[in-house]
Amino acid sequence: MFNLLRMDLYRLKRSRSIYICFAILLVMTVICFWFVWMTATPQGDALAEKLGIAEVLREDSLSVENYDTLLMFREIAMDGGAYSAILGILVALFVCLDFHSGFLKNIMSLHRQRWKYAISKVITAGILSFFYLMLQYAFCLLLNVLFGHLVPLTGFGDTLFYLASAWLNTTAFSALMILICFFTRSSAAGVFTALLLGGGIVQTILRGFLSLFHLDDWLNYTLYYSLVLAPSSYTGTGSLRMFGAALVFLVLYSALATVSLSRQDI
Repeated sequence: MFNLLRMDLYRLKRSRSIYICFAILLVMTVICFWFVWMTATPQGDALAEKLGIAEVLREDSLSVENYDTLLMFREIAMDGGAYSAILGILVALFVCLDFHSGFLKNIMSLHRQRWKYAISKVITAGILSFFYLMLQYAFCLLLNVLFGHLVPLTGFGDTLFYLASAWLNTTAFSALMILICFFTRSSAAGVFTALLLGGGIVQTILRGFLSLFHLDDWLNYTLYYSLVLAPSSYTGTGSLRMFGAALVFLVLYSALATVSLSRQDI
């Protein structure tokens, strides 16, 4: 399995899509910081006046007094589902490429144990999510400095706690995307699912419907709402709910992906 993992990481490193998707995350971060800067500083307000958007920003302005770098990071990418959707799209394209190119047949002729291939994909997605999270948060810290320390820094312990839980959650979501790609062998289906589930569209519609019958509480344990409702710091054992839900889903989706691949013709 180590050789499969090393090969996946090498191919991922040479893929253009990994850099394009990360560039999208960085552009989103710059835009959000820029709008906050125009809302929170006199210089930014003057620029907004010149651009003719000052009135709109004042109506939708956010009070940055209660914000810190971690909350800014969450608002930019995590709580709205943008990060999960982009990561899911990238994982779907990467996995389905093996089917479309016929590369998987060559791999399976050398590695008969298909579970190794499936687990290798999950580990690769986890490594990718780790670097994406670390680099994007570091970019948030850099922008905060460049824009004149808009918000205070979050404590190291709180940052580590949230990023660890977010990493486990997004890795579990990647395992779900791998399962869907193994089952459908369609990059279009994978991308569509990443947008619907990663962006929370399906979950929001389902919550609205189930709330009519007071049955929506169980949705808090889905990956999307576990990420959205996750605490930013450890306040007790209840704060570990996100870890537990994400770990269960990670194991479940990885096992189902392995079974799906093992029972299909390549």
